Order: sequence, then structure tokens, then C-alpha cells
Amino acid sequence: MAIKILHFDEINSTNVFLYDKISENNDISDMVVVAAHQTAGRGMDKNRWESEAGKNLLFSIALNVNFLEAENQFKISQAVSVAIVETLSPFVDDKRLFIKWPNDIYFGDKKLAGMLIQNTIEGRMMGVSIIGIGLNVNQIEFSKDIPNPISLKMISGQDFDLDNLLNLLVSSIKTKVESLRDKENQNEINEKYVSRSYRFGIWSDYFYQNQVKSMIIRGFDKYGRLLLHDKEGAEIVCDVKELQFFPPSC
Repeated sequence: MAIKILHFDEINSTNVFLYDKISENNDISDMVVVAAHQTAGRGMDKNRWESEAGKNLLFSIALNVNFLEAENQFKISQAVSVAIVETLSPFVDDKRLFIKWPNDIYFGDKKLAGMLIQNTIEGRMMGVSIIGIGLNVNQIEFSKDIPNPISLKMISGQDFDLDNLLNLLVSSIKTKVESLRDKENQNEINEKYVSRSYRFGIWSDYFYQNQVKSMIIRGFDKYGRLLLHDKEGAEIVCDVKELQFFPPSC
């Protein structure tokens, strides 16, 4: 099915737009919704996404993922994260691009992109995945309330064509997600995700159980939970809401 792209000057949320279409029994597979400005852009855990109108990429893509079992939905997050990193690699210092668990894109210690993935479930299988992405592109000034933002222009000093970049990202994301049909591709994507993981294999401080604790990331389980070890050698298994990167700006 060919990708269908809808452009809006302003919308509350591209993810909400697509989710509402599902509730109206519309087929949204391979639909992309792009906004110059979102009035209620969302990130993970109710976070807001700040963006100067017309400067960045704010879009959601809906893909049919009914070939994946529901328990494997973290593979979608991995595939999309890897696709974004691979798309951006030619434009910036590739060695400084990281995936901060579960699916933020970092350049060094600064946040370049974030995403919100919402999935529908049909029995034990996946249905449709709505993948919302905010990528800082041409914006160079951010609110002081945003702790660690960076944009492609801040990195490179160059302006980027948003439509061209959108097409590259959409194509890469769709291809990478559909490649999850094959077990070997799943393993390859997992390896790439791990190799790009922010702070992987490095002793760092984290907020865990109301205290700052030094731990090292060792991997991820099939459900997307973070696997760490502390200084005593104990394994710590964390879901997204159970741990925060330290310092708080991370």
C-alpha cells in the first residue's frame, strides 16, 4: 500500500488524529500525519513536546503490524529508533548518535528526537502501531524549561529541507518495521539497538527507588525492560516509570 501523507498547519496532536480515526473504524495503515505546529504535542509519560512552528518535524505514521505477537511490541520501538539513527547518520557525527532507552534519540548528551508509540492489540497479536515522532531540525532557540535540547541545525550549522527529511524518515521507518517479519532481521535490529544504546556498558548514576544509585546497563528483555547491575552485582530489572537517568536533564 502506498504511503498517504496529510499535512496540517496546526493540529492538537498527530497521534490523537490517527487514534481518533481508528475509533471511527477507518483504515489508517500507511497513513502519515504531519503538522507544522501541535497545540498538544505529547511525549512519553504525559511529557509535552515543545516546537517552534514550521522549524521541526512533527509527524505520526500508522503501520499495520499484525504479524507481531503483542508481547513483542518493544521490537517496534527498537526498529523505529534504529531507522531514525540510520537516516540521520549521514548528516551528523555518526559516533555521537545514541538511542536513550526506550526510544529517545540523543546526540551526545542532548535530546535530538523523541517519540510516542501507541499500539492496538487484537487478541494475542498486534494490530496497528501509531508512531509519533518529534525531531528538532531547524530550531536553534528553546525554552529554558527544556533541559537538554539540540537540533540538526545546531549540530551542523545548516538548514534542512523538512519535506525531504520527512520522506527519508518515513521510508526508512516503514522498511525497518516491515523487516520485523523475519527473525534474522529482528536479531539484527536488536544488535544495532544495543550497540547504539546511550550509556550501555558504562557505570552511571540513576534515580531508582527514591535514591541515586550507581549501575551499569547490561541489556534489555523481550518486553523492553532495562537490565542493569549494581555495584554489589545484583541484577535490577526496570520498566520505564521505575527508573530515571541522572542527572535529571537526561
